[in-house]
Amino acid sequence: MSSKLDSTFVLTTSFDGNYTTGNIELTQFNSANQLAFKKDKNLVRLFFNYEYISQDKEVISSDYTSQLRYSYSLKNSSLYSFVQGQKAVSLSLNSRYLIGIGYRKNIYRKDKNYLDVAFGPFYENEMYLKNSNEEVHIINYRYSFSSFFNFRITDKLQNNTVFYYQLNSENFKDYRMYLEPKIVYNFEHFKIYTTIRYRFHSTPYIEIKNTDSQILFGFSYDLGFN
Repeated sequence: MSSKLDSTFVLTTSFDGNYTTGNIELTQFNSANQLAFKKDKNLVRLFFNYEYISQDKEVISSDYTSQLRYSYSLKNSSLYSFVQGQKAVSLSLNSRYLIGIGYRKNIYRKDKNYLDVAFGPFYENEMYLKNSNEEVHIINYRYSFSSFFNFRITDKLQNNTVFYYQLNSENFKDYRMYLEPKIVYNFEHFKIYTTIRYRFHSTPYIEIKNTDSQILFGFSYDLGFN
């Protein structure tokens, strides 16, 4: 969703999900939303993503991620800062709060094809299994390395891939990875897409699996105005 802005204000919304009934009752809904404001070299973005999954009337996931992000554009790079809040029922994560800064550099750009890399430190505050005998409260400082890749396959079809590697500053055996390749078909103000989301944590802090993956299909709508 963090594509180049051609308008002062941009609102982007995407939805995907499914409903299954019969031998199993499954409801899934995902939404990703962005509100962005751009003026000169300054860019402010507000993200809010939500995921809901219910199986046989049991809520498996009611997770959200929200982030407020500020970027200052340089010639072929930018400086950024962000604050983020998160909740993940599926991971028994009651809250995750981040504050960070960083530097993003464009390595390659031609037409709509590009490769960007970014680096920065951030503060991490996590709470698991709150109000239970197994409550876990973790505070870390991490280094984040990330890349953003877009490849135009045809005029309307493109591949957009995001990769994150987050390293604990005091324990290098504790690291997290996130990979999301996405195939997007573009209409004028409308997009359909399929994406795979892969998450890995080398040392989970509670008794959960260290790997999660999803395959999603959906659409998004862009609205820009000056």
